[in-house]
Amino acid sequence: MAKAPKRAFVCNECGADYPRWQGQCSACHAWNTITEVRLAASPTVARNERLSGYAGSAGVAKVQKLSDISLEELPRFSTGFKEFDRVLGGGVVPGSAILIGGNPGAGKSTLLLQTLCKLAQQMKTLYVTGEESLQQVA
Repeated sequence: MAKAPKRAFVCNECGADYPRWQGQCSACHAWNTITEVRLAASPTVARNERLSGYAGSAGVAKVQKLSDISLEELPRFSTGFKEFDRVLGGGVVPGSAILIGGNPGAGKSTLLLQTLCKLAQQMKTLYVTGEESLQQVA
């Protein structure tokens, strides 16, 4: 038996969504602006498959023995800061993602901007931020 398509109810004025229809939008208080929207079904995966990688892009993962995994050193490049390179295990591995955490005001953004300035002398760089203004980055 096929599942019924999922649906939501969205306010045409402010975009607020609700699990069922109601006459007045609780967010913007507009009357008769909530309409039904059918949601696309999410893709399903066979029960015996396990996907690996971002959004399953790497395909089906296979079980491997630990002894079969290569232990060769991955190529790294220096950030220009000895202590930062040491913490990263000898430098940055190309294609890696590094999570920097700390209390507000600890200097996370400053460290990354200074590192980026040094790396920009050797390669193209891009700094993306979701919480800093243009004035703070400049």
